[in-house]
Amino acid sequence: MKSMSVLISCVSVGLAVGIGLTWHSDEPEKVPDNIAVKTTQPATPEASRSTSFNQFSSLWGKAGAEPAAPEKAAIIEDLWKRAMTPAEKLKPGDDAQDKLRKLAQSDPDVMKNLMGRYAREIDPNAKELLRSVLSTIEKPEILEFSKQLATSGDADQRKDGLAMLQNLSTDSQEVRNILKQTLATERTPSVIVQALTALKPATVDPAESEAIIAQLKGLTQNADPSVRGQSVLQLAQWDKTGAAQNTLSQALTDQAPEVRQAAIFAVAQSGTQSDSAKTALMNMISNVNESKDVRGSALQVLERFKLSKDEMTKVSQARSDVLGL
Repeated sequence: MKSMSVLISCVSVGLAVGIGLTWHSDEPEKVPDNIAVKTTQPATPEASRSTSFNQFSSLWGKAGAEPAAPEKAAIIEDLWKRAMTPAEKLKPGDDAQDKLRKLAQSDPDVMKNLMGRYAREIDPNAKELLRSVLSTIEKPEILEFSKQLATSGDADQRKDGLAMLQNLSTDSQEVRNILKQTLATERTPSVIVQALTALKPATVDPAESEAIIAQLKGLTQNADPSVRGQSVLQLAQWDKTGAAQNTLSQALTDQAPEVRQAAIFAVAQSGTQSDSAKTALMNMISNVNESKDVRGSALQVLERFKLSKDEMTKVSQARSDVLGL
Protein backbone atom coordinates (compact mmCIF):
# COMPACT_ATOMS: atom_id res chain seq x y z
CA MET A 1 0.00 0.00 0.00
CA LYS A 2 1.35 3.33 -0.94
CA SER A 3 1.71 5.82 1.89
CA MET A 4 -0.73 8.63 1.99
CA SER A 5 0.62 11.71 0.32
CA VAL A 6 -0.56 14.72 -1.48
CA LEU A 7 1.85 16.04 -4.00
CA ILE A 8 2.03 19.71 -4.30
CA SER A 9 3.47 20.81 -7.39
CA CYS A 10 6.48 23.02 -7.31
CA VAL A 11 7.84 25.35 -9.76
CA SER A 12 10.66 25.19 -11.96
CA VAL A 13 13.39 27.46 -13.56
CA GLY A 14 16.43 27.19 -15.96
CA LEU A 15 19.10 28.09 -19.02
CA ALA A 16 20.02 31.67 -19.60
CA VAL A 17 21.28 32.98 -22.89
CA GLY A 18 23.35 35.96 -21.98
CA ILE A 19 24.54 38.31 -19.37
CA GLY A 20 22.41 41.37 -20.29
CA LEU A 21 22.17 43.66 -17.31
CA THR A 22 19.34 45.88 -18.53
CA TRP A 23 16.19 45.24 -20.57
CA HIS A 24 15.85 47.02 -23.94
CA SER A 25 12.89 46.92 -26.29
CA ASP A 26 13.59 47.22 -30.03
CA GLU A 27 12.75 50.52 -31.68
CA PRO A 28 10.04 49.99 -34.33
CA GLU A 29 11.09 50.60 -37.91
CA LYS A 30 9.64 53.69 -39.55
CA VAL A 31 7.28 52.99 -42.42
CA PRO A 32 7.67 55.33 -45.42
CA ASP A 33 4.69 57.66 -45.88
CA ASN A 34 4.00 56.30 -49.37
CA ILE A 35 3.51 52.72 -48.17
CA ALA A 36 0.10 51.77 -46.90
CA VAL A 37 -0.14 49.39 -43.98
CA LYS A 38 -3.07 47.03 -44.57
CA THR A 39 -3.28 45.35 -41.19
CA THR A 40 -1.78 45.54 -37.75
CA GLN A 41 0.04 42.33 -36.87
CA PRO A 42 -0.86 40.85 -33.49
CA ALA A 43 1.84 41.04 -30.85
CA THR A 44 3.95 37.90 -30.51
CA PRO A 45 4.27 36.19 -27.11
CA GLU A 46 7.88 37.39 -26.99
CA ALA A 47 6.78 40.97 -27.61
CA SER A 48 4.09 40.74 -24.95
CA ARG A 49 6.61 39.37 -22.48
CA SER A 50 9.02 42.16 -23.32
CA THR A 51 6.35 44.81 -22.81
CA SER A 52 5.34 43.34 -19.48
CA PHE A 53 8.88 43.07 -18.14
CA ASN A 54 9.76 46.55 -19.38
CA GLN A 55 7.25 47.88 -16.87
CA PHE A 56 9.58 46.98 -14.01
CA SER A 57 12.95 46.30 -15.63
CA SER A 58 14.43 49.01 -13.39
CA LEU A 59 14.49 46.41 -10.62
CA TRP A 60 17.58 44.80 -12.07
CA GLY A 61 18.95 48.21 -13.04
CA LYS A 62 18.92 49.41 -9.42
CA ALA A 63 21.24 46.76 -8.08
CA GLY A 64 24.38 48.42 -9.38
CA ALA A 65 25.03 51.79 -10.92
CA GLU A 66 27.37 50.38 -13.56
CA PRO A 67 27.46 47.08 -15.48
CA ALA A 68 29.61 44.36 -13.96
CA ALA A 69 33.27 44.54 -14.85
CA PRO A 70 34.41 42.11 -17.59
CA GLU A 71 36.22 39.96 -15.04
CA LYS A 72 33.12 39.63 -12.89
CA ALA A 73 30.90 39.04 -15.92
CA ALA A 74 33.17 36.17 -16.91
CA ILE A 75 32.88 34.65 -13.44
CA ILE A 76 29.08 34.89 -13.56
CA GLU A 77 28.96 33.30 -17.00
CA ASP A 78 31.26 30.46 -15.93
CA LEU A 79 29.18 29.74 -12.82
CA TRP A 80 25.98 29.82 -14.86
CA LYS A 81 27.28 27.36 -17.45
CA ARG A 82 28.47 25.00 -14.73
CA ALA A 83 25.16 25.32 -12.87
CA MET A 84 23.36 24.25 -16.05
CA THR A 85 25.73 21.31 -16.61
CA PRO A 86 24.44 17.86 -15.54
CA ALA A 87 25.93 16.85 -12.18
CA GLU A 88 27.55 13.73 -13.62
CA LYS A 89 29.62 15.88 -15.98
CA LEU A 90 30.98 18.13 -13.23
CA LYS A 91 33.98 17.51 -11.03
CA PRO A 92 33.14 15.95 -7.65
CA GLY A 93 32.13 18.63 -5.15
CA ASP A 94 31.58 21.31 -7.80
CA ASP A 95 28.28 22.79 -6.61
CA ALA A 96 28.13 25.70 -9.03
CA GLN A 97 24.47 26.37 -8.25
CA ASP A 98 25.17 26.91 -4.57
CA LYS A 99 28.16 29.11 -5.40
CA LEU A 100 26.01 31.17 -7.74
CA ARG A 101 23.35 31.51 -5.04
CA LYS A 102 25.84 32.69 -2.43
CA LEU A 103 27.46 35.11 -4.86
CA ALA A 104 24.09 36.59 -5.83
CA GLN A 105 23.18 36.98 -2.15
CA SER A 106 26.31 39.02 -1.48
CA ASP A 107 26.89 40.80 -4.80
CA PRO A 108 24.23 43.16 -6.26
CA ASP A 109 25.71 42.84 -9.76
CA VAL A 110 25.18 39.07 -9.76
CA MET A 111 21.64 39.43 -8.40
CA LYS A 112 20.88 42.00 -11.10
CA ASN A 113 22.33 39.71 -13.76
CA LEU A 114 20.14 36.79 -12.71
CA MET A 115 16.97 38.89 -12.67
CA GLY A 116 17.75 40.13 -16.16
CA ARG A 117 18.35 36.56 -17.36
CA TYR A 118 15.10 35.40 -15.80
CA ALA A 119 13.16 38.15 -17.57
CA ARG A 120 14.48 37.12 -20.98
CA GLU A 121 14.64 33.35 -20.55
CA ILE A 122 12.16 31.10 -22.34
CA ASP A 123 13.69 27.68 -21.70
CA PRO A 124 11.70 26.03 -18.85
CA ASN A 125 14.72 24.20 -17.41
CA ALA A 126 16.72 27.41 -17.24
CA LYS A 127 13.80 29.27 -15.65
CA GLU A 128 13.49 26.51 -13.06
CA LEU A 129 17.10 26.96 -12.01
CA LEU A 130 16.86 30.74 -12.00
CA ARG A 131 13.66 30.71 -9.95
CA SER A 132 15.27 28.31 -7.49
CA VAL A 133 18.29 30.57 -7.04
CA LEU A 134 16.39 33.87 -6.92
CA SER A 135 13.87 32.51 -4.41
CA THR A 136 16.64 32.05 -1.85
CA ILE A 137 17.92 35.61 -2.02
CA GLU A 138 16.48 37.67 0.84
CA LYS A 139 16.73 41.09 -0.78
CA PRO A 140 14.09 43.83 -1.28
CA GLU A 141 14.67 43.79 -5.04
CA ILE A 142 13.86 40.08 -5.27
CA LEU A 143 10.72 40.46 -3.15
CA GLU A 144 9.56 43.37 -5.29
CA PHE A 145 10.33 41.43 -8.46
CA SER A 146 8.27 38.49 -7.18
CA LYS A 147 5.32 40.69 -6.22
CA GLN A 148 5.22 42.39 -9.57
CA LEU A 149 5.43 39.08 -11.39
CA ALA A 150 2.58 37.77 -9.23
CA THR A 151 0.36 40.67 -10.31
CA SER A 152 1.39 40.60 -13.99
CA GLY A 153 -1.12 40.44 -16.80
CA ASP A 154 0.48 37.22 -18.02
CA ALA A 155 -0.67 33.95 -16.39
CA ASP A 156 2.76 32.27 -16.61
CA GLN A 157 4.41 35.26 -14.99
CA ARG A 158 1.79 35.31 -12.23
CA LYS A 159 2.43 31.65 -11.53
CA ASP A 160 6.19 32.20 -11.42
CA GLY A 161 5.85 35.20 -9.12
CA LEU A 162 3.58 33.29 -6.73
CA ALA A 163 6.04 30.40 -6.66
CA MET A 164 8.83 32.79 -5.73
CA LEU A 165 6.70 34.38 -3.00
CA GLN A 166 6.02 30.90 -1.66
CA ASN A 167 9.73 30.11 -1.39
CA LEU A 168 10.81 33.45 0.02
CA SER A 169 10.64 33.28 3.81
CA THR A 170 8.36 36.27 4.16
CA ASP A 171 4.95 36.62 5.76
CA SER A 172 3.55 40.09 5.31
CA GLN A 173 0.13 41.63 4.99
CA GLU A 174 1.03 42.91 1.55
CA VAL A 175 1.90 39.43 0.30
CA ARG A 176 -1.26 37.96 1.83
CA ASN A 177 -3.29 40.66 0.12
CA ILE A 178 -1.78 39.68 -3.23
CA LEU A 179 -2.63 36.03 -2.58
CA LYS A 180 -6.19 36.80 -1.45
CA GLN A 181 -6.76 39.02 -4.47
CA THR A 182 -5.46 36.26 -6.73
CA LEU A 183 -7.82 33.74 -5.17
CA ALA A 184 -10.71 36.15 -5.64
CA THR A 185 -10.10 37.03 -9.28
CA GLU A 186 -7.90 34.37 -10.92
CA ARG A 187 -9.42 32.05 -13.51
CA THR A 188 -6.40 29.91 -14.51
CA PRO A 189 -6.44 26.74 -12.37
CA SER A 190 -2.65 26.30 -12.19
CA VAL A 191 -2.24 29.88 -10.97
CA ILE A 192 -4.98 29.42 -8.35
CA VAL A 193 -3.25 26.27 -7.10
CA GLN A 194 0.04 28.14 -6.84
CA ALA A 195 -1.61 30.97 -4.89
CA LEU A 196 -3.19 28.42 -2.54
CA THR A 197 0.17 26.73 -2.02
CA ALA A 198 1.79 30.08 -1.23
CA LEU A 199 -0.89 30.99 1.33
CA LYS A 200 1.05 30.00 4.43
CA PRO A 201 -1.02 29.60 7.61
CA ALA A 202 -0.39 32.54 9.91
CA THR A 203 -1.72 34.18 13.04
CA VAL A 204 -3.94 36.96 11.73
CA ASP A 205 -6.87 39.07 12.86
CA PRO A 206 -9.99 36.90 13.39
CA ALA A 207 -11.89 38.84 10.75
CA GLU A 208 -9.17 38.21 8.17
CA SER A 209 -8.98 34.55 9.14
CA GLU A 210 -12.73 34.16 8.64
CA ALA A 211 -12.50 35.85 5.25
CA ILE A 212 -9.69 33.51 4.14
CA ILE A 213 -11.59 30.45 5.36
CA ALA A 214 -14.65 31.62 3.45
CA GLN A 215 -12.54 31.95 0.29
CA LEU A 216 -11.12 28.47 0.77
CA LYS A 217 -14.58 26.98 1.33
CA GLY A 218 -15.76 28.56 -1.90
CA LEU A 219 -12.79 27.17 -3.82
CA THR A 220 -13.57 23.63 -2.64
CA GLN A 221 -16.46 23.88 -5.11
CA ASN A 222 -14.25 24.94 -8.02
CA ALA A 223 -14.70 23.08 -11.31
CA ASP A 224 -11.03 22.06 -11.38
CA PRO A 225 -10.13 19.09 -9.13
CA SER A 226 -6.59 20.34 -8.50
CA VAL A 227 -8.04 23.58 -7.11
CA ARG A 228 -10.56 21.68 -4.98
CA GLY A 229 -7.88 19.40 -3.57
CA GLN A 230 -5.47 22.18 -2.67
CA SER A 231 -8.30 24.25 -1.16
CA VAL A 232 -9.27 21.36 1.11
CA LEU A 233 -5.67 21.00 2.29
CA GLN A 234 -5.35 24.70 3.07
CA LEU A 235 -8.74 24.77 4.77
CA ALA A 236 -7.58 22.13 7.25
CA GLN A 237 -4.56 24.30 8.10
CA TRP A 238 -6.43 27.60 8.45
CA ASP A 239 -9.53 26.41 10.31
CA LYS A 240 -8.75 26.20 14.02
CA THR A 241 -12.35 26.20 15.25
CA GLY A 242 -13.74 23.11 13.54
CA ALA A 243 -16.15 25.21 11.49
CA ALA A 244 -14.95 23.56 8.28
CA GLN A 245 -15.57 19.95 9.37
CA ASN A 246 -18.65 19.58 7.19
CA THR A 247 -16.75 20.88 4.18
CA LEU A 248 -13.97 18.36 4.76
CA SER A 249 -16.48 15.55 5.12
CA GLN A 250 -18.17 16.55 1.86
CA ALA A 251 -14.79 16.53 0.11
CA LEU A 252 -14.39 12.88 1.12
CA THR A 253 -17.19 12.08 -1.34
CA ASP A 254 -15.81 14.20 -4.19
CA GLN A 255 -16.04 12.64 -7.66
CA ALA A 256 -12.29 13.05 -8.25
CA PRO A 257 -10.03 10.50 -6.49
CA GLU A 258 -7.25 13.06 -6.04
CA VAL A 259 -9.64 15.31 -4.14
CA ARG A 260 -10.81 12.42 -1.96
CA GLN A 261 -7.18 11.61 -1.21
CA ALA A 262 -6.50 15.24 -0.32
CA ALA A 263 -9.59 15.27 1.90
CA ILE A 264 -8.37 12.20 3.80
CA PHE A 265 -5.08 13.94 4.50
CA ALA A 266 -6.95 17.12 5.52
CA VAL A 267 -9.17 15.18 7.93
CA ALA A 268 -6.08 13.62 9.52
CA GLN A 269 -4.40 17.02 9.77
CA SER A 270 -7.45 18.69 11.29
CA GLY A 271 -7.79 16.05 13.97
CA THR A 272 -11.56 15.95 13.53
CA GLN A 273 -13.48 13.07 15.11
CA SER A 274 -16.83 14.00 13.58
CA ASP A 275 -19.40 11.32 12.83
CA SER A 276 -19.81 12.63 9.28
CA ALA A 277 -16.09 12.21 8.56
CA LYS A 278 -16.07 8.72 10.08
CA THR A 279 -19.10 7.69 8.05
CA ALA A 280 -17.51 8.92 4.82
CA LEU A 281 -14.26 7.09 5.61
CA MET A 282 -16.13 3.88 6.45
CA ASN A 283 -17.96 4.10 3.13
CA MET A 284 -14.63 4.52 1.36
CA ILE A 285 -13.02 1.41 2.78
CA SER A 286 -16.14 -0.64 2.01
CA ASN A 287 -16.36 0.55 -1.58
CA VAL A 288 -14.77 -2.10 -3.80
CA ASN A 289 -14.80 0.37 -6.70
CA GLU A 290 -12.60 2.79 -4.77
CA SER A 291 -8.87 2.70 -5.55
CA LYS A 292 -6.65 0.77 -3.14
CA ASP A 293 -4.56 3.89 -2.57
CA VAL A 294 -7.56 5.86 -1.34
CA ARG A 295 -8.93 2.94 0.67
CA GLY A 296 -5.51 2.41 2.25
CA SER A 297 -5.27 6.07 3.23
CA ALA A 298 -8.76 5.97 4.70
CA LEU A 299 -7.83 2.91 6.76
CA GLN A 300 -4.84 4.72 8.22
CA VAL A 301 -6.94 7.71 9.30
CA LEU A 302 -9.70 5.52 10.75
CA GLU A 303 -7.15 4.21 13.27
CA ARG A 304 -7.52 7.58 15.01
CA PHE A 305 -11.28 7.29 15.41
CA LYS A 306 -13.25 5.55 18.11
CA LEU A 307 -14.87 2.57 16.41
CA SER A 308 -17.67 0.27 17.44
CA LYS A 309 -17.24 -3.50 17.32
CA ASP A 310 -19.07 -3.70 13.98
CA GLU A 311 -16.92 -0.87 12.56
CA MET A 312 -13.74 -2.60 13.71
CA THR A 313 -14.87 -5.76 11.92
CA LYS A 314 -15.41 -3.78 8.70
CA VAL A 315 -11.99 -2.15 9.08
CA SER A 316 -10.37 -5.55 9.53
CA GLN A 317 -12.10 -6.94 6.45
CA ALA A 318 -11.12 -3.91 4.37
CA ARG A 319 -7.53 -4.14 5.54
CA SER A 320 -7.38 -7.76 4.47
CA ASP A 321 -8.83 -6.86 1.09
CA VAL A 322 -6.51 -3.88 0.50
CA LEU A 323 -3.31 -5.42 1.85
CA GLY A 324 -4.06 -8.97 0.80
CA LEU A 325 -3.56 -10.25 4.34
